[in-house]
Amino acid sequence: MQTNNTFSFQRLLMLFKQKLIINKRRYPLGLSAFSGGLFILFVISQSTKDFSNWSNTDYLSSFISVFISLGIAYSTTSFPAFRSKEKSLFYLMLPATNGEKFVFEILSRIVAFIVLMPLLFWIIANLEGALVHSFYPKLTNYQFSYREGLLAIVKDGNFEFWPTNLTIQGILFGFIALFTGASYFSKAPLLKTLLTFTIVIMGYLLFVYLLTKGINLDGLRPVGKDQIFFSDVQSVYRTLSIGMLIINMAFLAIAWFSLKEKEA
Repeated sequence: MQTNNTFSFQRLLMLFKQKLIINKRRYPLGLSAFSGGLFILFVISQSTKDFSNWSNTDYLSSFISVFISLGIAYSTTSFPAFRSKEKSLFYLMLPATNGEKFVFEILSRIVAFIVLMPLLFWIIANLEGALVHSFYPKLTNYQFSYREGLLAIVKDGNFEFWPTNLTIQGILFGFIALFTGASYFSKAPLLKTLLTFTIVIMGYLLFVYLLTKGINLDGLRPVGKDQIFFSDVQSVYRTLSIGMLIINMAFLAIAWFSLKEKEA
């Protein structure tokens, strides 16, 4: 079906509505499985400490591990219609523009996860803590707070802009890279994307090693200087943050052109 090329929020909402109708049973089951698994994870982790010496830092450590691993895995489920030719044909024939389909995938696979997963984690953590505390009163630090957990591991509670931005961009890189891989590879996107990155990184490290050994860069380091190109640590964070932002935008552009190419 043909449609105009003007971005329409109404059609975007229709895509979400269609997705909810199709997966009206899968989503509740998935949320229940995640909640149950998270509840069991908390109980097992707390039992290894005899339901004591549990703190916000322990909750936050669990959150970081689950958030990154599950987020990366969920990102690879982007563009599910591209896994088969029949579904791809149906998806490309939907009465929506490429922009609407692309925004829908970003919102449903990356933004929704980043917003909803921490909220669900916080709810399950506090419910589980309160329930276990009723059976094991010695579990006293069962109320989870993101703020308190972060303040416990961040020096002086000072969240500097560039280091924080670099951390956020680094996490987004994992999501966006797998999101791009799912848009490009039709079969086994997770395996193929990880294999591609492994080959690229290993090739880059080998190149840097051979370059360093070949031209002896150690002799170029100024006396009394730890950095060759940067005057302070903040400059390093700023440069890496900007570079990571550019890389993330480049990967989104690759995903966009991959969608355009499939429609063509």
